[in-house]
Amino acid sequence: MKFTSIRFFTFCVGFFALAIFALPPAAHAQWHAKVGAQSKDMGKQALAFLPNEIWIHAGDSITWTWQSDEIHTLTFLTVGQPLPFNFAAGCPGFSSSPATFDGSACVTTPPMVIGQTFTVSFPKAGSYKFECLVHLVMSGTVHVLDLGQPLPHTQKFYDLQAAKQRTALLTDIDQKMKMDMSAGDDGETVNVFPRTAHVTAGVGEINATPGGYQTASQVRFINGSLTIHVGETVEWSNHDPLEPHTITFGFGNTDPADIFDPTPNVTIDPDGALHAIITLPTDQVSSGFLEQPLEDEPGVPQNPIVNPNNPATDISNVALSNPSRFRATFTHTGVYNYKCLLHDNVGMVGKIIVQP
Repeated sequence: MKFTSIRFFTFCVGFFALAIFALPPAAHAQWHAKVGAQSKDMGKQALAFLPNEIWIHAGDSITWTWQSDEIHTLTFLTVGQPLPFNFAAGCPGFSSSPATFDGSACVTTPPMVIGQTFTVSFPKAGSYKFECLVHLVMSGTVHVLDLGQPLPHTQKFYDLQAAKQRTALLTDIDQKMKMDMSAGDDGETVNVFPRTAHVTAGVGEINATPGGYQTASQVRFINGSLTIHVGETVEWSNHDPLEPHTITFGFGNTDPADIFDPTPNVTIDPDGALHAIITLPTDQVSSGFLEQPLEDEPGVPQNPIVNPNNPATDISNVALSNPSRFRATFTHTGVYNYKCLLHDNVGMVGKIIVQP
């Protein structure tokens, strides 16, 4: 009887051990995050991954869902890989969802918008930086831990964090964003040219978390509809540290072939601002990109009008490479509609009414 019990016990132990080894491996977790956010009128854009720092286990995957009409990419580059200049070319090329990233080859989405999703799985432990190729100050980190390591947070935590970051970014619009930013410290308007009106062409602020950068942008022409008189000049200035904008007249639904550069009828003022003389509402005039130069950007002009004889020549002032001001002088009466070629789809349009 005792011998039979021992045999039965041994059989049970062996059976349960076999059953344990026969069980399928634990299912890998599926995490969720968001890309971008916007106000109801689309005028305020959160250029951010929400949240932009996540801890997961090796083998887990994350699905990102796009939440704005502003385009973004989700991009994982390899260590030391240069940032691709042309986001339309990928890193190079684009990945399909679901993708796998282990640090050996880049993974990137094409530019995507609201409602689209992309899933990436992470088979190998490590900390992986990701970014948006469209917006250079928009990044985050995925920390992939071995299965034996505890995770610090749950999906509920990340959902709450994403919601808090979204609210903070979309409401972080300083009072100065609502002001005419051409006023000096003494309250007087600062104008280089006489009889000049001013429009603020976008405003933004850069925030950061330990995981990466986030940006809040107001993609609107502030004070964008003006009434002026014949012969007066309007100046547009971009106050966004990241987002470029264009000032484009007369193209209707047909955009310039090259939106990066000014049209040939744009000249440059002594202080580096771009300038055009506009005669009729049908005149086709575009500023090209008004944007802030990057910190490490060399002084090589992208705009041929800056140095048409030798566009590859290094110049001392990188601000001339990427003008952030555009002026237009209006010589006849009429209604002159204009837009930002990059953001007219989210309502960045304006109007200049020229009276005698």
